[in-house]
Amino acid sequence: MSDKDSARGRRRLDRAAATVALAASALLPTTGPALAAPKDDTVALQTLNDIIKGDYKAATAHFDANMRKHLPPDVLGRVWKSYQAQFGRYRSHEKPEDVKSGRFTVVRVPLRMEHSAGEFRVSFDKSGAIAGLFFLKPGVPVPTSSPT
Repeated sequence: MSDKDSARGRRRLDRAAATVALAASALLPTTGPALAAPKDDTVALQTLNDIIKGDYKAATAHFDANMRKHLPPDVLGRVWKSYQAQFGRYRSHEKPEDVKSGRFTVVRVPLRMEHSAGEFRVSFDKSGAIAGLFFLKPGVPVPTSSPT
């Protein structure tokens, strides 16, 4: 396999991982604003800081088993680089906002990127583990559930 084919394959994998992350976010029902979750906010911001520093192994420290399996450190690094290729380099972030979404607490962190705004979103399960991590464009709503 040539370097060109290998690079093309990694780009496909990155797009697939980003698509999975976005699709998974559609499965999280929302029920409105959550009570303040300072521990979740702290872990979300630490995870974001680790990603920004390029310490993807540290960024995955709070992942649940499913996240560790589907978004290992090397893939997380490629997804972050792909996101920056679209939105520009990271500049800063704003204060996190917490939203209750079914069994999850979703922490939304607005991002200021070089070319346009973005959003870092982390979903926490009841045990405090990261069950979802997303790099989004701004304004993507936390999905609502449909009656079952």
